[in-house]
Amino acid sequence: MLDQLANGILLGAIIAMASVGLSLVFNVAGVFNFAHGDMVAVGAMFAILLAQAAGLPLWIALPGAIVMTAALGWVLDTVMFKPLRRKRIGGITMLVTTLGLALIIRYVMLAIVGPNQVALPLPPQRIKSYLGLGFTNMGLVVIGLTIVLLVGFALFLLRSETGTAMRAVASNRTLAESCGINSDRIITLTWVISGGLAAAGGIMLALTQLVYWNMGFQLLLLMFAGVILGGLRSPFGAMAGGFAIGVVTQLSVALPYVSTHTDLKIAVSLVVMSLILLIRPQGLLSRTARVS
Repeated sequence: MLDQLANGILLGAIIAMASVGLSLVFNVAGVFNFAHGDMVAVGAMFAILLAQAAGLPLWIALPGAIVMTAALGWVLDTVMFKPLRRKRIGGITMLVTTLGLALIIRYVMLAIVGPNQVALPLPPQRIKSYLGLGFTNMGLVVIGLTIVLLVGFALFLLRSETGTAMRAVASNRTLAESCGINSDRIITLTWVISGGLAAAGGIMLALTQLVYWNMGFQLLLLMFAGVILGGLRSPFGAMAGGFAIGVVTQLSVALPYVSTHTDLKIAVSLVVMSLILLIRPQGLLSRTARVS
């Protein structure tokens, strides 16, 4: 049980890191981005290509992958999403657009890196016991970096002028524009930041396990579960929901039947999410809103 708890904390940190960008785009741009999971995979692949093919040290390759994925977010918004916004196209059309984008990204990765699993060039890791929980040194680094990045992002949203503008656009775009905020620029910046956060989540995953071309699709369900559980209107809820989903997913492996059918662990986490939402429909950190 303690081993699964340790794995759950690690997975929860990764899901929380990856989920924040998904929640941010939904709140600020109003888009449920089904390509976000594949952006997570892109970040991991960029890191591996820079470290292996380019031979760069990790301390350059990892930040470089974040910058490259953030730049990809800017390109996607400029080429695809901004023209759709200017034509006031949204809803199902935008949703289908992100689904198509996800498929494009996924199969481009397959063409570039192939179907085999790939990994960062890391030394062998040994599991050590910390307060009864088994972590590798790299696992502890991932958890620590995730906490630092999430706290930094929270401070950015709460304390910076740009973060305040993002929250204003998310709350009421028309009112934000009347106050002089350039909502189009803020939405573009949101796509850039979302790309960087997705890359950070992918890098955390690559630091702890092998990665492959369609892993983003498999992560997407857990990320959506984390965002919904935490509260659709709260990026901070996505952090809490991501951690909760990761822990529940891994702890479920200790259940008698699931222990021999580990593919069911995601189903268990979704059942737990549904039960929590029956009690608290607005999510863990969102407030109820009265509709008139």
